[in-house]
Amino acid sequence: MEAHNFAFYEEPCEFDDVWSTKEVADALTIPVAGGEQEYSMHRWQFAIANRGLDIVQPDLHYGGGFIRATQVARMAAAAGMSVVPHMSGGGLGYLDVVHYASFTPNIGPFMEFKGNTDLPVHCPTSSLKPENGIVRCPDGPGFGVTIDPEFVKKCQPVTG
Repeated sequence: MEAHNFAFYEEPCEFDDVWSTKEVADALTIPVAGGEQEYSMHRWQFAIANRGLDIVQPDLHYGGGFIRATQVARMAAAAGMSVVPHMSGGGLGYLDVVHYASFTPNIGPFMEFKGNTDLPVHCPTSSLKPENGIVRCPDGPGFGVTIDPEFVKKCQPVTG
């Protein structure tokens, strides 16, 4: 990977094995990214303080949401590290990544962007698609999109 100038090596070890991941990061010249499954702020603190990663990848869904991901980004910024957020699942999750990237100063040059494939949405301020490698962050109420009302009418509530 180093010979081919890969941008980074993602999750070379089990996500919670911060010690082995640090060994890999120390041995390589390309950045090591990780944390997409991490939920422990203690392990984030260890990985950042001990440079067990070069790029942090908090997941906005199962990693604690925007607040915890922002806390991780701020710790990483203080250590001179960048953030490449991870996106689990589908639906409107790609909007979480785009909005998070819009207010995170140490955001990296790459995003995990799966795009919208299953929900009919309308957005007057963004195509919601990569254009020249960039997805414009929608603005407006909520996440800046409107879900087709006819689609919503057909949905069934999930109970029990």
